[in-house]
Amino acid sequence: MNESKVKHISPITKANRILYLDILRGIAILFIFIANIYAFCGWYLTTNETKMGFPGHQLDTWIKHGTQLFIVGKWYSIFSILFGIGFVIQYKNKKSKSFTSFFSRRMLGLLLIGLIHLIFIWWGDILTLYAILGFTLIFFRNLSNLKLLICAGILLCLPTVHFLIMSLTDPVYPFYFYDIFDSFIISADSLQALDEKGNYSWKVLDRSWLDTESWYEMERVTLIYPLNRIGMILEEGRMFKVLACFLIGIWVGRKILYQNLLDNKPLIKKIALWGFAIGIPMNVLLVYFNDIYPYGSTWYVAAFIPYALGVVPLAAAYMASIAILVKSERGFLHYFAPIGRMALSNYIFQSIIAILIFYGVGFGLAFDLPLWQVILIAIGIFCGQIVFSTFWLMKFKFGPLEWIWRMMTYGKIIPNRN
Repeated sequence: MNESKVKHISPITKANRILYLDILRGIAILFIFIANIYAFCGWYLTTNETKMGFPGHQLDTWIKHGTQLFIVGKWYSIFSILFGIGFVIQYKNKKSKSFTSFFSRRMLGLLLIGLIHLIFIWWGDILTLYAILGFTLIFFRNLSNLKLLICAGILLCLPTVHFLIMSLTDPVYPFYFYDIFDSFIISADSLQALDEKGNYSWKVLDRSWLDTESWYEMERVTLIYPLNRIGMILEEGRMFKVLACFLIGIWVGRKILYQNLLDNKPLIKKIALWGFAIGIPMNVLLVYFNDIYPYGSTWYVAAFIPYALGVVPLAAAYMASIAILVKSERGFLHYFAPIGRMALSNYIFQSIIAILIFYGVGFGLAFDLPLWQVILIAIGIFCGQIVFSTFWLMKFKFGPLEWIWRMMTYGKIIPNRN
């Protein structure tokens, strides 16, 4: 595909948006928040004795397994696929010799927003990784559909190979990032980081960090936590997974734009059927392996295989099922569209709201609530975002951060009032 020069590049208008993608993006934002809320509320740091003392602790166990089976990994994969679809749409609407510079500016803007989120707000940011990997999509834009899928398949297998190679080295290279972080924490001595035996413990540190009522103490750790985040991403090979989903998204985007995929109901039904048939058994196996082979054990790598084989098929099944529901004009799905149109703003807002609710600098509810109540809080926040997004978009064309991102991309003031 040769790029032909055009005189002007401008933002995609509301009329050119695809409703299905906005709805899907909105639903993804909900389930990504539910997956993230475990970290915000300190669930992974809560002792088993405390969990057993919560009312409805058996329900919590079912919710935890349900989250691992149906949510974790699947919805950020969908969000990554949507990123690839968005790339195709932008390339189609803005195909020109200036596309490379346009998309590079777009990724630079996203990188800046992501770094602010990562360094100053929440360590679990995904936007920074999206922006860094997003630059590489320019080199994939003219690849054939077959080559895209082959590359995606190879990338999905690489985390397993990468982890096996790392297991043969000592020390494992991501540990360098952990060690730098740990040495800073120990030397700073600003928060409790030692267990009862006087040994450094990241669990003790994280609990102390979530509990602190000092913004200064919280930010001192927040500013260097990206080192841990880098180590985590490298250790699990997330960069391979995300890029694979980007490439799948390019393939899907082409099918939607040029082959009317969303109108091909028989094919969409087949995708849903095969996605569930492959994805559910693989994810059951994934949950099982995560239970019997905890992190750090010899056979921990066993969980990488069902992850590689099961997460994307189940994500594809979700995408196909939602496409069928959208085509059948299920009215309730339209409530998710405003969230999807303001996905960037809502993602960042969720971090800020969750910190204010669960961290010690806010209401300090971390470690104090059963999981089912935490999930209800997450759903309540999301419902509030639906209301906010709906009313915001009645007056404005773009969400607040989307508007800033567009102005950073186009290098000019863009009117935002409807």
